[in-house]
Order: sequence, then C-alpha cells, then structure tokens
Amino acid sequence: MADEKANFAEARYAWSCFYLRHSRFLLRVCMSDHKYVLGVDGVEDVVQHAFFKAFDGAKTFHHAEDCEACVQERKARGWLVQIAENLVRDRFRNQPEECLLDDNQIEQLPATAGGDSENNPLPESERLKLLKSAFARLSDVEQTVLRATMFWWQADHQHQRMPHTALFELSKQIGKSPDNIRQIRARAVTKLEKYVNDNLYDEKAD
Repeated sequence: MADEKANFAEARYAWSCFYLRHSRFLLRVCMSDHKYVLGVDGVEDVVQHAFFKAFDGAKTFHHAEDCEACVQERKARGWLVQIAENLVRDRFRNQPEECLLDDNQIEQLPATAGGDSENNPLPESERLKLLKSAFARLSDVEQTVLRATMFWWQADHQHQRMPHTALFELSKQIGKSPDNIRQIRARAVTKLEKYVNDNLYDEKAD
C-alpha cells in the first residue's frame, strides 16, 4: 500500500487484503461507538472512507518497523480507528455545540476518590478492570449514552460539550430528550465513580 508509485497494481492488491483483514473489526468498533450519532449508513460510510484514507496515507504508517505480527496488527487497527475518529469529528466540525452538564450538575457530581496515584496502591490495570465491571452493570441506555457522549470528552475542559446535531441524532435514536440524556449521563457517571471507589477501598483493605 505504501509503495503505490512503484507498483500501483500491487499496492491496490495489498489494500484489498488489508481491507478484508480489518474491515469487520473497524465496522464493529464504529457501530459500537458512533451508530447512535451517525446511523448505520453513516457508520458504513465512515468505515469505507477510512480505508480510502488509509490507502492514500499508507506511507505515513510505520509499516517497516520490526515487530511481531500481533503487535503490527494492533498498530494497524489503532491507526484505522484514529482515522475513523478523525472522520467522525470532521462531520461535526464547526457546528454549534451543546453543554452536556449544567453548572448545578457539575457541582453535584462526586469527586473521584483515590485519584492520587501516590496514595493508591492499585495498578492502573486493576482500576481499569473495576471500571469495565462498573460499565457492564449499567443499563443499555446508560451504556449507549456514555459511549456516544464520551467520544467528545476533553480532559482539560470543565464544561463538556458535543455538537448539537450529534446530540439531536442521539436523542432521536434512543427516544430520549437532550435534557434526559444529560440526566442519564450524570447518573451513569455517578454510578461508575461509586462502584470504582467502593471497590478500590475493598481492594486496599485486602
């Protein structure tokens, strides 16, 4: 793929192999993360566009690095996911945004306990396992709202926002008003924090 100027036919054949190997993976990830703001047709369009972008930008990928096949596959799939995410953001670029939490909700959210790594003996992998367990305990609607809204989360911003059209599409897909979505998101975040913090204390006690 990266050597299309030397042999375009071979580069296109390599692209077709690349597509067959990774297309189901990327479609599955994008359906999970973006279906409720793009719709099925929108997700399929993003996936197809991502593979065309991958072909055009193949020379920017560090394909010649000596590493195991499984590592190379993870790198390639991570690269594809990043391309797809950039395409999703491009679709909503320069559109009006809506805040996901109002000031009162921000004040009511509990602070995450044990956030200081120096005072927290649990490794990051264990905390991630707790977070995944907590997420699995949420309702389908709560999981959907978190997946759809957390894509727009920015760590350095107090007031989290997402494009108005993305929030409107999410509202239409799940049959909840934007205000309800904000409430569902706030409750889901609170549940995650409570579960993780409660079980962090249990792990420390052990």
